[in-house]
This record gives sequence, C-alpha cells and structure tokens, in this order.
Amino acid sequence: MSPKRILMVGCGKIGLRVAKLLSTNNEVWGLSRGHQEAEKQNIQFITADVCEPESLNSQLPKNIDYLIYCLTPAERSESAYRQVYLTGLKNTLSALVNNQSLKRLYFVSSTAVYHQDASEVVNESSSTHPNSFSGQVLLEAEALCAASPHPSTVIRFSGIYGAQRNRLIQQVKSGQAQLSTTCRLTNRIHEDDCVGFIHHLVQEDILGNTVEPLYLSSDSKPVDLNEVIGFLASELSVSLEGQLEGKHDTRRAGNKKCNNQKMLESGYQLRFPSYQEGYLEMLKTSSRRA
Repeated sequence: MSPKRILMVGCGKIGLRVAKLLSTNNEVWGLSRGHQEAEKQNIQFITADVCEPESLNSQLPKNIDYLIYCLTPAERSESAYRQVYLTGLKNTLSALVNNQSLKRLYFVSSTAVYHQDASEVVNESSSTHPNSFSGQVLLEAEALCAASPHPSTVIRFSGIYGAQRNRLIQQVKSGQAQLSTTCRLTNRIHEDDCVGFIHHLVQEDILGNTVEPLYLSSDSKPVDLNEVIGFLASELSVSLEGQLEGKHDTRRAGNKKCNNQKMLESGYQLRFPSYQEGYLEMLKTSSRRA
C-alpha cells in the first residue's frame, strides 16, 4: 500500500505523538506556530498560524490525503476558542479548497458539547445544547466539518489525563482535592488512548474500512470523582478523614455518563479501560523517576 500524505495541524502533546506514529509508513507534515525540532523525527514541520491565512497559502503541501485538526487555544476565553476552532479551521479548509485528493478530515472536539447534568448517559446521538462558550464554539466547528465538501470525522474526547497531565494527583498529594457530599460524575480518557484512537481511525480509513462521522471517545468507567480521589489517596497514603462535612460541589463538566460503545465497535482496544489502570501506570512511572 502506497504511503499517504498527511497534514497534522497542531503539534502539541497529542498531535505530535500521532504524527510520529503515522510518519512510520506515511509522508507527514506537522503545522504549528512555534518551531519544532525535526531531528530524529520523520516529520516535515511547517511554522504557520492558522489564524493568519497568508501564512498558510504558500506553505501547505499539495495533494494531501488526510487532514487532522488537533489544536488547543492558548487561553480559556471565547475569543481564543473562536480564533482557533472557527477562524483557524475556516482558513485551513480554504487553503485546501482545491485539494481534490483529501480523503477525510479528522477534527478533535470535546464532550463539552453536551449539556446533560442529571446523570444521563450520552452518546453520539444525544442532543447537544451546551451552556458553556467552549461547547458552543466546538459545536459550531463540528458543523463546519460536516458542511465541508470532504468526508469528515469528529472525535469528542472526554477529560484527558496521563503523561504530564497529573493535576488530580498533585491535588490529592497537597490536600487540595476535596471530597463532596454530592455526586460529581467524571469521564476520563488517558492521553495514550487519545493518541491511539486517532491513529486507529486514520489507519482504518487507509485500509478502506468504515469510519463514522462522529465518535465519543472516553474510557469505559464513568465514575464519581470521590471514588477517584479516594483511590489516589489510598495509593499515595494520604488521609481524607473529615473532608465530607457539609461540602457540596458542582463541576463545570456537568454530571453525565459517556457511552463509548461506538468507539469500541470500531475495533479499538483501550489501553486503559478505567481510571484505575491509567493512574496506577502514572504512579508507577512517577516512582521510577523519583
């Protein structure tokens, strides 16, 4: 099978790892605002800003087979989200408007598009009426993908943890992770599985297998945040005694249960099916480095 020409827009923690995996058997370009070190990486880097169309027009490679849009705003503000997810996406698609070879656009979205907050189970068919600006902007970006003349696949990731994303571990260690008398459902996916699933879907399309236009990507165990905190506290030998006295809490992510059935039906096997496997791996890695 001949190598494919793939453009990764966004070379952050996830995008760069996916690009490296795909570059083993394909010709891969990685686009980012900052300079990337090309040494020992079979990736051709492009320094450009998707919010500045003139920086794209002369640099994007021709005859791209796959475009993966995997960007994160520099700050959590509506203007930053609109710049990256709407203006940037429009500019990128416009720069590729005459690219007749594009077989599929992959867009990395988020479960922030769901509004459910009463322990409902959500999947790809669930209604989306987000209250947050982040969810609203991402939903607009998803619509842009659907309206593109090219086939597209949106991947809605739940809360990403793993590798250097160890905020909850640090909060438990410092005593900042507070228990609550109310249920706070949390849906998570390890960074390794984010990378693995994107790579899996691209490979499936290359092989000619069916790739759906939308996937909800999360691990197989939605769980009360209290349980996760308790698990980490036990593993770290941190006491949580007395924390539950009258403490109520609500979460920006809302209370919902993400159903990953379609993700699993695609043939992808989670490396970390639940938070236990993922956090245990992180703690083992951390102890080895200490």
